Amino acid sequence: MSHPKSAARWLGRRPERVPEFRQCWRVMPELRGTLFRPTSYQLPLSPSPAPNMTDQTENPASEKRVKKPLRCRRHGQMAKWLERTGGTLAITTYTSGKLVFVGANNGRLMFQDHRFARPMGIALNGKRLALAVREQILTYHLATDEVGKTTLMPGPTYHTGKVNAHDIAFGRRGIYFANTRFNGLARVSQHKRFVHCWLPPFISTVVQEDRCHLNGLGMQAGEPTLATAFCETDERHDWRKEDRFTSGVLLDIPHHKIVARGLCMPHSPRRYRGKWWLCNSGHGALTEFDPSLGTCREVCSLPGFTRGLCFVGNYALVGLSKIRPKHILDAPPVRDRHEKLIAGVALVNLSTGKAEGYLEFVEGGNEVFDVVFLRGIKEPGMCEQGEP
Repeated sequence: MSHPKSAARWLGRRPERVPEFRQCWRVMPELRGTLFRPTSYQLPLSPSPAPNMTDQTENPASEKRVKKPLRCRRHGQMAKWLERTGGTLAITTYTSGKLVFVGANNGRLMFQDHRFARPMGIALNGKRLALAVREQILTYHLATDEVGKTTLMPGPTYHTGKVNAHDIAFGRRGIYFANTRFNGLARVSQHKRFVHCWLPPFISTVVQEDRCHLNGLGMQAGEPTLATAFCETDERHDWRKEDRFTSGVLLDIPHHKIVARGLCMPHSPRRYRGKWWLCNSGHGALTEFDPSLGTCREVCSLPGFTRGLCFVGNYALVGLSKIRPKHILDAPPVRDRHEKLIAGVALVNLSTGKAEGYLEFVEGGNEVFDVVFLRGIKEPGMCEQGEP
């Protein structure tokens, strides 16, 4: 039987701050054991108007800290490009539990990292930033003071539960995310764990089983448009059994159909300058997709498992990860193409299709999930837990 105090703690708030739980416990005994049950995404979390939003400063993380510090190395034009563009890279590395900010000053890299529980997808919309972490979607507001210093101030937190959220994006109707554990697309909600929006055509029902490893989300004009998945299977964890080197698919969400097959563990579909781009991750490739022909063209081959993608001017910033042998994401195609794999971010010239620079994690991080560019912001601050 659930207890109001344990339920309040499960929601990330101290019991004395949520008296409605105790009141509900007294007057609605028939809801005991169901009201606070964390398994159903359709159940309201509480009878209050906004039960699924709390302030991040009241939600302490209880994650294991990674002790090894992050060290970066620059190659080619990366530092000069960062300094010239006058912005900062925001990078998530989930196995290390870090959100990393990287900029440049006087030809030197400037970086800082902040610890989170399994940070993955990151999205930026004007002055708003959203970050997918374990069982939550966090939001921040980019506030600039009178001297030009920008700080990420905590906003509402959406408690999604164990959905294994991957890509996230701001849309017309709120924050969308790839709901990997439930095989579809979802949207955050103030009253539920999430609002289910869409399933691929080969998935038969909304079920808490990762059947196809749907992971990528591409937006166009504020609407979800493309998604990536490892395969088109409809049984629990079948994507682990498939030939992941050829079974990847690209999905058209509005038309509810598969538009490209034969990909190798694809991620990160993005719309830029009237074209569609994605990471054909297992091949270590940045790829362009042509919807009229239904074809994918490799633009650049990179020394890592490509995942995480954003664009600035005539350049693409592509996340790179090392591959652990015999791991579920082991990708022999990219290891066969490159003698050495690196973790970090590649700077790719879209005109030439060549990598002009790299940011390499030499210690403290072996993979990247997502990357965005904070334009015009240098050395941003981040309000830590408990700060005003």
